[in-house]
Amino acid sequence: MNVLREVITAFCAASIFIGALYIICPDGVMNKSVKYILSLIFLITIVTATGITVKKADFNFNIPEYNEANAEPLDVAAAEYAYAYALQAADINFSKITVCTDKTQNGSIVINKVIICSTCEKSQILQALGEVSTNFEVEIINE
Repeated sequence: MNVLREVITAFCAASIFIGALYIICPDGVMNKSVKYILSLIFLITIVTATGITVKKADFNFNIPEYNEANAEPLDVAAAEYAYAYALQAADINFSKITVCTDKTQNGSIVINKVIICSTCEKSQILQALGEVSTNFEVEIINE
């Protein structure tokens, strides 16, 4: 906010000063040359004032560093979302999906088991999941 105020102040001061010089500008042959020079001075004043205030401004953005401990909940949430999407596409009602994972030595996450709470039949859910249901253990809890 302070930077904006300084830029506006510099603009107003330069406008008043250059406007006063325009008024006393000579007529005739020198008119265009003097107005051109005053326009350049005005432009340089505004650019300089903006540059100085921008240098003073603090534009620090806090970017969180990537941490493997923060990535695991995201991976689990992504897996839960994928299973939820597959079940919703097949019009299967469910209340909860839990994905059980293990972390390998190289840092990747392996899904071991998927627990689905649903009122639908087991065969219908396994059919909706397709190939995924054969690769992982799928436990279905009927509500």
